[in-house]
Amino acid sequence: MTLKRFFRGIRVGMEMVLRLPFINWFNPILTVYLNLRSFPLRQAIKMPVFVYGWPKLFTLLGSMECMDVCKMGMIKFNSMDIGGPDYPGMGTALNNWGKIVFYGSCVISTGIKINVFRFGTLELGKDCRIMPNSIISVWSSVHIGAKTRVAHRSQIMDSNYHYIVDIEKKTVRRRENPIYIGDCVWICNSATITAGAKIPSHSIVASHSLVNKDFSDVPEGSIIGGAPAKLLKTNYRRIFNQELEHKVSSYFVQNPDSSFYPLEKDFDASQCD
Repeated sequence: MTLKRFFRGIRVGMEMVLRLPFINWFNPILTVYLNLRSFPLRQAIKMPVFVYGWPKLFTLLGSMECMDVCKMGMIKFNSMDIGGPDYPGMGTALNNWGKIVFYGSCVISTGIKINVFRFGTLELGKDCRIMPNSIISVWSSVHIGAKTRVAHRSQIMDSNYHYIVDIEKKTVRRRENPIYIGDCVWICNSATITAGAKIPSHSIVASHSLVNKDFSDVPEGSIIGGAPAKLLKTNYRRIFNQELEHKVSSYFVQNPDSSFYPLEKDFDASQCD
C-alpha cells in the first residue's frame, strides 16, 4: 500500500465517522412492527422491509405484499441518501388503508408522504427509488415500474381529492383515474403526475412538468415536459447501468475539454439499463 492510498483511507474513514450523527440508523423495533402488521405471516417473518430512523406510521390498516421475490431487507424505508440533491432529515409519513405491492428491491427515502386510501393499490417495481420530499397519493391505482427514479419534490396523485361540478352540463366527473409509469423512467425533480397519466418505459419527464394525460402513444425513449406536458424529443434515455455511467464519468474527468462521450458503433440502447 502506498503512502498516498494510506492517507486517503484515513481521510475517507474520518468523513464516514463525521457523517454518523446525521444518518438514519436501522430501527429494529419499527422494522418488526411494520412487517408483522402489514405483510402475510409467511412473508412478514422474512422481514422484507428494513425501517430506518423514526418515520411516521400513521395508519397501517391496509396490507403489503411481495410479488416474485421476498428477501430480508430488500425494501429500504425512510432510508437517507446523504449524497442526494436533497437532505430534509424528516421522517417519511405512511397512511396505508389500501394495498402496497412490491415486485423486488426498493428504496423509499426520507421526507416522503405516502397515502394509499381504501380500495387503492400502489405497485412499486423492482429497484425503483422514491427520493426525498415526494408525495404519492393513491385512490385507485398507481403503478411505478422497475428501475424508475422519482426525483425529489415530485408528486404522483391519481386524484385531486375533490369533486368538481360542471354547471353547464350538470355533471360531476370522477375524481380519480389510474396512473401507469413504465420501467426505467426518470421523473425529474418537482414534476407532477396526475390522474390518468400514462408514461411509457425509458422516458424522461423534465423538471417542473405537469403530466396529466396518456402518453402511451409516444415512443419509448422520449423526453416529455412542460405544464401541461408535451412530447419534446425522442431517442433519449437515462443511463441506469452503473458500469456504463462510471465509464462516461471517467472519460469526462480524463477529457475535461470534451463535450461528448463517443459511443461504440454497435452500441444498443438496452445497454443503458
